[in-house]
Amino acid sequence: WNIVISTMTFRSVGSRDGYVNESGEFTNVGGSINSTALTINVGDASGDKQVKGILSFDTASLPDTAVVTGAWLQVKKSSLTGTNPFSTHGSLYADIINGSFSGSSALQTSDFQALADTAAGFFGAPVSNWYTASLTAGLPYFNVFGPTQFRLYFGTDDNDDGSADTINFVSGNSLTASIRPLLIVEYYIP
Repeated sequence: WNIVISTMTFRSVGSRDGYVNESGEFTNVGGSINSTALTINVGDASGDKQVKGILSFDTASLPDTAVVTGAWLQVKKSSLTGTNPFSTHGSLYADIINGSFSGSSALQTSDFQALADTAAGFFGAPVSNWYTASLTAGLPYFNVFGPTQFRLYFGTDDNDDGSADTINFVSGNSLTASIRPLLIVEYYIP
């Protein structure tokens, strides 16, 4: 029989995404959040505190029996603060969780260190300031009954220069819907 592949696209939920600053350089726990900014910052803050981005997508409209065969996460660069983390912090990664990192879809400080289902992918070179991650390892973890969340972070937590060094991506709070974070999901119904 022929399998029909369908595609759905989702934009991040601005009120539920944002970024989490580490509470201190070596704590490995979240200390403060920002869910209202127009950007999602990723890299490190002053004092060499790591900064992780959280993206939340309402994937409940996927069919209940959907088998996900491909997925891509796209974020658009808005600006840089300090040194470009891509030159000092290594690769940019995306963790995925089926549901919410801290048990609630609202952004929380504990999203910084909460367990993920898997490291879903990493971002390649940008095209027109859009960074794309292929989420091959995350395919089994899409939530067809509610939110699917992603955590963005660099492989190296900071560059030990004491000042903020972040890449700032457009958040779901942007007034321009077409540049908000995008999740593209391919699936079939068995």
